[in-house]
Amino acid sequence: NKFAMVKRDLRPKPLFDEASLHSFFVDNDVKPVHMSKIWKHITENPGCPLDQIPGIPEKIRVPLKEEFVACTSTLVRTYESQIDGTVKMLIQLQDGGEIEAVLIHHSGLAEDPEQRQADRCGQRDTLCISSQVGCRLGCTFCATGTMGLQGNLWAGEIQEQLLHARSIRPVSNIVFMGMGEPLDNFSNVTSAIRGLVDPHRFGMAPSGITVSTVGIVGNMRRLMDDMPKIKLAVSLHAPTQDLREKILPVAKTYRMDELLQVIDEYAQKTTSDGKRKGMVMISYVLLEDVNDSLECAQQLCDLLAGKPVIVNLIPFNSYEGDPHNYRTPSAERVDAFLRVLVEADIRVFERRHHGRDISAACGQLAKLGGKGPVADIENCTCTLAKDRARGLAQARRSNRSNGQLSTVLRGPNLMSVGLVTAACTAVALLAWRR
Repeated sequence: NKFAMVKRDLRPKPLFDEASLHSFFVDNDVKPVHMSKIWKHITENPGCPLDQIPGIPEKIRVPLKEEFVACTSTLVRTYESQIDGTVKMLIQLQDGGEIEAVLIHHSGLAEDPEQRQADRCGQRDTLCISSQVGCRLGCTFCATGTMGLQGNLWAGEIQEQLLHARSIRPVSNIVFMGMGEPLDNFSNVTSAIRGLVDPHRFGMAPSGITVSTVGIVGNMRRLMDDMPKIKLAVSLHAPTQDLREKILPVAKTYRMDELLQVIDEYAQKTTSDGKRKGMVMISYVLLEDVNDSLECAQQLCDLLAGKPVIVNLIPFNSYEGDPHNYRTPSAERVDAFLRVLVEADIRVFERRHHGRDISAACGQLAKLGGKGPVADIENCTCTLAKDRARGLAQARRSNRSNGQLSTVLRGPNLMSVGLVTAACTAVALLAWRR
């Protein structure tokens, strides 16, 4: 099986790994009801030795301490953005592997002069977490894919990323948009989600968790059936099957027509889910002269017409060692692409970047580390694309005489070749969910 789970052995085991702890209880002939008691006590008293947890059977105290540990991973280093407080975390796993997670800080400020989107810009922190060490899918624009798949994270290790993040600041939302393809590690990701929403463990709201996928359609359907309240995001990145196969090799296995059918099924299952009613976030990385033409924009409009989607445009984030030598589109090309979607009544967001000075970038999580500040090609405001497009039209009219195209609503108007946040897609998701 191309997507078979990659096994990693951990000793001691993660306490928050439900399957492991349940097996331990069965082996020791102890009722699983004590599992919740253990988790609740440790989350409230993280420094408590496992053999001193009150109210558990005496016979498991010593073996519990010998076989498990509250946290198997170590927060090795943090990089905090001097721009907005976003934090990139380098986490070392028990077996020496390393992953990255990003704690994205939202100031709560809407920079639109009329505060048009202020209701979508509440102050909060979103955790972008990893599900694998590396990734096997080889998306051509992604640094993580260059690592190959070194192993799947255990459910307990996935939850430990929240433990590390909470040691820095409270977390409001979680997005599976870090290293790895979440639905390629289905059993551990879904087990982790159950732990994240469990009131005895982390008590996150199911509607505050989003899983992003390149489109493993069978597991998308399983996720919809097993966890209907979890939000879904799809990495599309191309408007046609042929082009998508060139950018995402996995598209040869999971074809676009199947993917769009699952999106429709998701909408039907979640039509009563709040004001967004089944909306799916579509991520689209813009690669200069590859998928950013006006023709591609029109093809995308035709593909998504009438579908319950919101498109998040992400100009490519360059990274060291990119074998394809992709380039970031100019701001003018991004704006032109966006305008085509807006004029076709496709909902589209460009979101504020976070941590652009610490290389916490979408598609860049591969233990690259920060290399100094760069400017920002995408919109630096909490602005709906239609509002921005309206401003762009006014700017074009005012600058027609000298042939200049000004961008508007860009904060300090900084342009670059690109670092967006590790969850620029995630930031957009927060807006349409609220």
